[in-house]
Amino acid sequence: TPMFAPFRLRDLQLQNRVVVSPMAQYKAVEGCPTDWHFAHYAERAKGGAGLVTIEMTCVSPEGRITPGCTGLYASEHEVAWKRLVEFVHRETEAKICAQIGHSGAKGSTRVGWEGTDVPLISGNWPVMAPSAVPWTPKNQVPKAMDRADMDVVRDQFVASAEMAERCGFDMLEIHAAHGYLLSAFITPLTNRRADDYGGSLENRMRYPLEIFHAVRAVWPAEKPISMRISANDWVGIEGV
Repeated sequence: TPMFAPFRLRDLQLQNRVVVSPMAQYKAVEGCPTDWHFAHYAERAKGGAGLVTIEMTCVSPEGRITPGCTGLYASEHEVAWKRLVEFVHRETEAKICAQIGHSGAKGSTRVGWEGTDVPLISGNWPVMAPSAVPWTPKNQVPKAMDRADMDVVRDQFVASAEMAERCGFDMLEIHAAHGYLLSAFITPLTNRRADDYGGSLENRMRYPLEIFHAVRAVWPAEKPISMRISANDWVGIEGV
């Protein structure tokens, strides 16, 4: 049966084509995965999937969507994720993929069961995006990123990828969908820039591709990378 046929990406060999997709748990503490995450992902791996993908794991504290989102930016995060990866490799046939991303204008919001994209009651952190366009009228107006901001975020993606490699993840996915930071560069709905990073599709893709190439340069050549995109914004725009 095709679902149960092996599949190969670069040197990554999967026992079947069953993939556990990322599922946000909102259970992290200061970005650190907890026993909740260990139990959640270990059980998925024990269930026989060929590949388990962890939830969007943020490259910085201010890149989190909510206070409950996981991170790959602190030493304690590395310890916790490595414990999980080693268990998956030791006790199951599954492989495990790290998904990394930055929330952009959708950050500093409450956990999912307290409302979708609802700002925190208190303790909000500043957010940034390609342009000063809020995700919704109720969300913060983000800072329009300058080149220095772009350099910092690029380096944060690289550092997270390096941490994921030290943890032993088999694959990496860069999140560039759902209106998060890299997605916000790609779509003309939120990218209103007049520089080399706005306007044409080629320009809007420039920064996400810069992130990809910087991450690819530090991620082992034998391990695959995927990039999650929103292929359709479901909004018609004349002339775009």
